[in-house]
Formats: sequence, structure tokens, C-alpha cells
Amino acid sequence: MNRGRRRGPRCERVPATESVDARSALARIAGAKAMGVLRPPVIMVASLASMSTSFATAPFDDGGDASVRPVLIGLSLNQAMLEPDAEPRAAEAPGNTAPPPPADFADARSVAVSVLSSLPAENVVYPTEGYFYYMFPLGERLVSGNLRFSDIDRGTVSVGYFDFYNNRDTRSATFRDGEDGVEIAFDPEAGRVRLSIDGVGRAFTLDDSAFTTPSYARVEGERLISGIRDESGYYLYLHYHRASRSFYYVLNPDEPPPERWDLVRVGDMRVYFGARSRFCFYHHEASGRYVLVGVHRRNVWLNTWYDGPFDQVPPRLAIGEILEEAYPYVLDAGGIDDHGRFLERAGQRVAISPYIAYRSGPELIERLARVLRPGEDGALAWTGATYEWKKDWRADRASGEFGIEPEAAHELEASRGWPANHWGRTSRMWPTSHSAGSSARWPANHERSDSREAEAENPIPD
Repeated sequence: MNRGRRRGPRCERVPATESVDARSALARIAGAKAMGVLRPPVIMVASLASMSTSFATAPFDDGGDASVRPVLIGLSLNQAMLEPDAEPRAAEAPGNTAPPPPADFADARSVAVSVLSSLPAENVVYPTEGYFYYMFPLGERLVSGNLRFSDIDRGTVSVGYFDFYNNRDTRSATFRDGEDGVEIAFDPEAGRVRLSIDGVGRAFTLDDSAFTTPSYARVEGERLISGIRDESGYYLYLHYHRASRSFYYVLNPDEPPPERWDLVRVGDMRVYFGARSRFCFYHHEASGRYVLVGVHRRNVWLNTWYDGPFDQVPPRLAIGEILEEAYPYVLDAGGIDDHGRFLERAGQRVAISPYIAYRSGPELIERLARVLRPGEDGALAWTGATYEWKKDWRADRASGEFGIEPEAAHELEASRGWPANHWGRTSRMWPTSHSAGSSARWPANHERSDSREAEAENPIPD
């Protein structure tokens, strides 16, 4: 849930005719494997034909009263969500008796101190990119942010946050060991951090439970990149398939999903939706895998804890060459380092997001019915669903230009890789809002002037 570029959907569950708790029903996944094949959980069943109004409007609809705001009392921690059965953590006696200064949204240091003062003595950073997530009300704002431990080996901890009601309003700061009022002690062997700011100190353990080897069989041409633990609570494995230049996330079968699943049948295929997260997994029967193929778009837009695992790839992976192969556009953007950080874009990193950001369940199901290929061998069965438009996007090499001018209705660079005749206003929202149905008559990668002519001569349908 790194701050930046995204907004997205709220998730509600499908009205179930049958349902079962994931921790009890899916726990048997780990013990139900034979030659790498898993048995699917028993969950709610629906067919595409039965997906009528109730299915289309209830759990996946983007409607609803936009003025309704979540109400939180006090500090809400992602850690607590991932530890539903844990004993309450003991609070630490404060190091000094003076109360911490009140949090000021404009002052990142005051927010960091207020968060620390509200935490228990011992804490765990579960997500694999090293983010400790929190939310709390502050006047008319709902502050959503994180303490970032990704650079703890360099003696730094960062705080970043935004107003949930206006997620363009962001603040951040970095604290370095030895600075006035800052003490950071890191034990890499134990994965333990002691952070103190202005006399308020707390301990954090960096969880490494995701860094295991898959128990399922590999498919031909596949490379394991890393185990992942997402802030949603899911344990996943990130793989790269070189022949198709495709990344994809696969459920760790030895860690039960953190929520109930709802099953929808797509012909002879099965896909499962998380009741809370609305993550969508495709069950590939031949390999027994559950491949992540969908994340609800509103969660992406709103930057919630269910916005997908793209922001939980461990920060120190040496995958620069693989990223350049998978995403050639990074070369046009000035290049990346060996860990996927852009060289000319401070604080930005390549996002690995091989899944569909969907608006509604029926829309996603219809698309999956077109792109999944269960009869194909290995990864080709699902790489149609994990395709990323940015894989085939390139800047205009002739001009060497890269980026989008804010005032432009349409940019040449934003056209690269899109079908012909896309509209200017959708181009500016690349890649999430393009409609292929508007691309009937114009050539691919057309110039901005052509796009404007297209809009004048062929108005966008209402």
C-alpha cells in the first residue's frame, strides 16, 4: 500500500447460498496434495448463467453512497487484522512521563511520535516489503499510512501517510539513526528493530515466514522470484515465466487464506473470490494451483489494505534484468537499478501487478472466460489473465520522449501498446480505464492530433 498513483474499490461479499470459513475448510489444502495437485475447497457455487441482478449489484458494484465514511475510534493496525486470534499485546510504560505532542497532519514527525506512543511494546511487521500499516482519525481526516522499514539496513525508517478522504493529500519523512532525538538499532540476525523518536521507543520484528519454497511442482520455464506476504494477510509466491515474459502470483497452499472464499463457475473452470478482500483466484486443476487473477479496482484507487500484492515484493531482490526483459519501457524511463528502483524517478519502483483490476464480478468473469486457457500446458493456461499492458508499452524512440504532459488531452507516449483509436480521456488514465470497444477505426499508436480529430468526428458514446 505504498502511496502514489492509485485509487480503488470497496469489497463486499457475494450473497452466499453456501459458505464455509477459510481457516477450517481451506486448512486441508496443505494436506490434500498429491503430486503437486490440490483439492479445491468446498465453497459457495454460482454459475455464469445465474449471475443476475443480485450478483451484479451487491458485492461487486461500484455504486453506493460516496459520502458514507468509515468511522474508526483510536488507532487501527494492520498487525491486529493479521493476528485475529492473538492475545492482546502489553503496552509499554512510556520512557518519559510527558505526553507526546498531538499529531499534526502537516508535521510528519508528530504523526510518527503519536503512532509510536499508541503502539504496544512489541510489534510485528508482517508484509514482506517492510511496511507497518496504521489508520487513525484526526479531526475531519482519516489518516492512513505506514512506518517503512525497507531501508532499515541503511539505518533509516520512514513514515508516510495520506488523508483517506482525499488521498492526494500526502506527507512523508525519513528518520536516520543518530539524528537529533532519533535512535534506531537493528539486529539483522533476529530481524529486530528498536525505534525511538523524541523519547518514545518501540520494538518491531520483521516477519520472514513468507520466505519458503513452494510445495507444489514447478511448471516448465518458470522461475520462483520470492515468497510474499501481503497486507491483506495472503501468503503468495511470485513467479516469472520467461517464454511469455509473464509474472504471476500463486497462493501458498500451506497457508490457509485469511478469509472465506466464494466460488463462481466459469464453464468448467472455477474461480474464487475472497469474501472480504475480493481477490479473485483461478483454480488450475491440472497443476492444483490457485493463481491470483483479479483485484477489485476500488481498493486500488483507494489504496486500501486490499489493493493487491504489487507493493509487497521484497525490496532487496536482485531482479533488475528480469524486470527489463518483462517491461522494456523501463529503459525508456531512464533505467532501473538491480532492485527495480527507477534511476531518474526518486522514490519510485517498478510495480509487478499481473492481475486484472476489475470493476464488477460479472465483468471479470466474462473476461476470464475469454482469456483463460485451461487446456494449455503450464503457465500458458493463465497468462492471458495475468497479462499487463505495460509489458508491451514503449516510448516514442524517435523523439526519446517519455511521460505525459498534464495539460494534454492525449499524448503519443500514452498510446504505445494500446489498441487503435482509444479516446484521449481514457489515455490519460492509462492503463486502468481503456475501453477496447472504442478502438475500431484508428491506427495503433496514433498521434495526439489524430486522437483529437477522432474525438471531433466520432464523439465518445454516452
